[in-house]
Amino acid sequence: MRAAATGDVGPMLNPSGISLMRSYSAESAYAYGSRDSTHDLRVSVVDSTSGLNMGGALFYTYHKASPAGSSQSGQLGGGSVSFPLGDVVFLGGTAKYMDFSTAGNGCTFTKKGFTFDAGVTVRPMQYLALAVVGYNLTNPGISFAPPALGGGVSLSAIPGLLLLFDSVLEWGHKDPTAPQSAPPGKAYYVMGGGEYLGKSMAARLGGGWDGLNKNGYLSGGVSAVSTVGALDVSMRQDISGERKGTFVGVAARLFVPTN
Repeated sequence: MRAAATGDVGPMLNPSGISLMRSYSAESAYAYGSRDSTHDLRVSVVDSTSGLNMGGALFYTYHKASPAGSSQSGQLGGGSVSFPLGDVVFLGGTAKYMDFSTAGNGCTFTKKGFTFDAGVTVRPMQYLALAVVGYNLTNPGISFAPPALGGGVSLSAIPGLLLLFDSVLEWGHKDPTAPQSAPPGKAYYVMGGGEYLGKSMAARLGGGWDGLNKNGYLSGGVSAVSTVGALDVSMRQDISGERKGTFVGVAARLFVPTN
């Protein structure tokens, strides 16, 4: 959803998308992955209701995983801002601080510091949007926050139906417990899908290719929506690759009145 990154999707995937829609929301989410016993918890507040349609967000993420022969834990927090240039071009940036550690092969690696993302969304027509985003541009050197370049397209020519296609190239992947001579790697991801939004519910279906773990996958989710908030349930299932995994997530969103 890099080209339709409203709400918490903005600070997560493309900060420029925060200004695409006027809203004020608070969100909490939890996800579990079976492949490496991953646990991810995220909370955020996103506001794009200012008079100039500028947007801002604050967020915090906690990560814990147990890959084979190692353990990982990390925290990441920060803020995002977005600036609309008229109704066509939207700019955004995210500053974040991370504290990440991984242990394995008898050694422990710890990394702390700041990094940032920057994105732009172009909406030449009301139903079409294009996006480009750079992630972790200071190259912090950890798998939790690899430098990457992403892009996306969203199409909403039919009311209530949103079609999406994204791709991401990550580089600098390297196991900190591996020998220093081991070269860093790259990973390429592609994903696409659709979302249908009704008066009181939403449904999503998609799939893609995970270039890091070499898995093809299908994903889907449903939401119960009201004027007060929304409750989301989602699932991803790997369908190819040697190390298949199942991922489930739940999220709750509160829409804060602005009048």
